[in-house]
Amino acid sequence: MNGPKSKPVPPELLAMMVELLPTIGSLRDLAAITGLHLFEVRRVTAPFLAIMKLNGTHPKCGCGKLRFHPFGCSGFRGKNTPTDHLPGHTREETKRLLQQREIAIDMLVDGARFAEVDAALGMSKGSAIKYVRFMTAEQRQHREAIRPPVRSPSHCASVAA
Repeated sequence: MNGPKSKPVPPELLAMMVELLPTIGSLRDLAAITGLHLFEVRRVTAPFLAIMKLNGTHPKCGCGKLRFHPFGCSGFRGKNTPTDHLPGHTREETKRLLQQREIAIDMLVDGARFAEVDAALGMSKGSAIKYVRFMTAEQRQHREAIRPPVRSPSHCASVAA
């Protein structure tokens, strides 16, 4: 292996790790509790996680995948990250973007076309459609109820003939 050379883990520590696996939030937390390097924790717990997976007792993550999956979790926010902060943006940018999102959603619920929302908020073409995912089911139903049905060009050609 390409990891650091490691000493054997004492059986008492290994037993504690196995007991904590079903309830611990992350392997980093387990590493902090045990005082071992994260690489060592991954190496030592891997066989136990495999057994848990085979037995069907492997705990699930908040996103629905198996806990301890790689690359972080889409449903997880850092412990120190405020809930009103968008990752990758400053607090000022976050406030502006959240206000823009609220305005865009209000316009979409009121029946505005995507192009109208793009123009009103100074966004590039095709940006407003991305805000649909932030709408609730009730908002989507209201939008569909007040918007006239969109007809395809082939339908218009068959009606004209």
